[in-house]
Amino acid sequence: MTTLYTAKRREILQQTRAHKSFMHHVAWGIVCAILLAVLAGIWLHAKTLEAANTDLLKQLAVAKMPPTTCKVTGQWSPNSSKELSVSTRDGERKYIVHVPIDFRDNQYYPLIFFYPGKGSSPLGSELSFGLDQLPAITVYPYPTTGTDGATAWESAPYASGADDVGFTANILDKMQTDMCIDKTRIYATGFSNGGGFASLLSCKLPGRFAAYAVVAGALYSPYGECKPAAPSPLISIHGDNDSIVPYNGVSSRNLPPVFDWTSMRAVAEKCSKPTTTYSGVNMVITAWSNCRSGSAVQNIRIVGGSHTWGAVPNDTLWQFLSRFSL
Repeated sequence: MTTLYTAKRREILQQTRAHKSFMHHVAWGIVCAILLAVLAGIWLHAKTLEAANTDLLKQLAVAKMPPTTCKVTGQWSPNSSKELSVSTRDGERKYIVHVPIDFRDNQYYPLIFFYPGKGSSPLGSELSFGLDQLPAITVYPYPTTGTDGATAWESAPYASGADDVGFTANILDKMQTDMCIDKTRIYATGFSNGGGFASLLSCKLPGRFAAYAVVAGALYSPYGECKPAAPSPLISIHGDNDSIVPYNGVSSRNLPPVFDWTSMRAVAEKCSKPTTTYSGVNMVITAWSNCRSGSAVQNIRIVGGSHTWGAVPNDTLWQFLSRFSL
C-alpha cells in the first residue's frame, strides 16, 4: 500500500509540476504578447509622429521658398535692355530695364534701381557705370528737368517738384507684376543727387528695399530728418577731395558732412560702436555692426578721391547689398 501511495503521490507531483510549467509558459506567452503589442503600438505611434513631423517640415520648407514658377510679360533676350513707361501723378514717365546675361523668363532675380546724378541720363549711366554686369535685373529711371534746366531728383533744391518717390513705387509695382522679381532682394543705389535720392527712399518707401548704396551722395534731405521705419542697411562711398559735393559738407547748400550723416544713419539703425580699417593706400572703411534686425552701415572715405563713380568696384557694392533681404 505504501509503495502504491508513494507512486501515486509521485505521479500527482509530476502532473502538478507539468501543469505549473505549462501555466508558467502560458503566462510568459501572455506577457510576451502584451509586450509585443505595446512595442508595436509605440513603434506605430513613433512612425505616425515621424510622418507628421516630416510633413510639417515639408510645409515649413515650402512656406519659406519663393514660388517655383513665374512668367514675364513680353519677350526678353538675355543681356538686353528695353525702354518702358509707367503712369504717374506727373503723367507717363520712362525707365530702362536691363536683364542679365543668364536671364530666363521663368526664373526669379534680384532687382537694382540706379539713379543718375544731376544732369546725367539713365542711358549714359547704363553704358558707362557697368551695373548691367551684376547678377540682377537693373532699372534706370528717367529724372525730370529741374528749375535750372538740368535733370534732377526729388529732395534737391533745384528739383522740378515731380513725385519721384511715387514714380519709383509705380515702377516697383509694375516690375513685380510683369517680371520675375525676388521681392525680398530689391536694392536702391545712385550717384551724386541720385545717391541722395536713393537714401531718401529708405524713409519714403520703408520696407520695399532691402539695402542702399550711395556714391558721392548729395544728401540734401534736412539733416536728421530721415529716420527709416524699417531696417535700412546702407553703404556710403565718397571722395574726401570731392569739389562738387564736398566730403565735409557745405552748410550754405544744406549739405551735411558725409561722415556725420552716415553716423546719424548708424544711430537710426541702432548699431554698436564702429570699427575703422584701411584698405590699400586710399580707402578708410568705417563699419557699424550689431544693428537692428541684422542691419549694417558702412562709410568708405576715398582719400584724395574726386566726384566719380568706380573708386569702389561694383562687385564690392554688390557684396554689401546682396547680404541683405527683406
